[in-house]
Amino acid sequence: MIEHIIKNIRERILGYRRIVSSDSIERNRFLILFISFLFVFDYLVFCYHTEKNPFDIFPSMPVLDDKKLINVYLPDLDGKSILKESRRVSIVDNGEGFIRLLFKMVVKGSYFENTSAVVPVDIAIRRIWIYNGTCIIDLMLATLDDNVDSIPGSEKTFREALEKTIVENIPSVKRVVILERGIPGKNVWEMAQSN
Repeated sequence: MIEHIIKNIRERILGYRRIVSSDSIERNRFLILFISFLFVFDYLVFCYHTEKNPFDIFPSMPVLDDKKLINVYLPDLDGKSILKESRRVSIVDNGEGFIRLLFKMVVKGSYFENTSAVVPVDIAIRRIWIYNGTCIIDLMLATLDDNVDSIPGSEKTFREALEKTIVENIPSVKRVVILERGIPGKNVWEMAQSN
């Protein structure tokens, strides 16, 4: 057995000497094959250590249309009724980012009618929490001029439209609570105009 192993080693050494001493074409071919083998071996070891599939070389095909059709509910100019609009929006992975997007859509109003006067204040979201099926949105208000009048009942309609929009588009949310600087139940429009 040992004699057989020694014989194989001698044959390989002699074969290597033959390649090294032969013409330059044969030597270059051997070097190219050897270096190529090293690169492939290095790539396979790298894939093994990073736990990646060695054949996963190219990125996956991108989705051609990553927009989703959703319903957005908006307060109407009468301060009592709610409009429904279907919109195509880019899919946002995390819940908080999607809630921010829905909130901005409700605040900005309709694409087809001028309902921007329904929300007479500049509203920014301070923080969003989702807890036990309740979405809690903490607002920070930037006040507008004193001469801006609010539509009676528009805040209640705004809250209903926002809740309906979020609950319909995010199945894990069953209820929406709006805070103003951490305080629940504040009348947002009146607080903004009195500041």
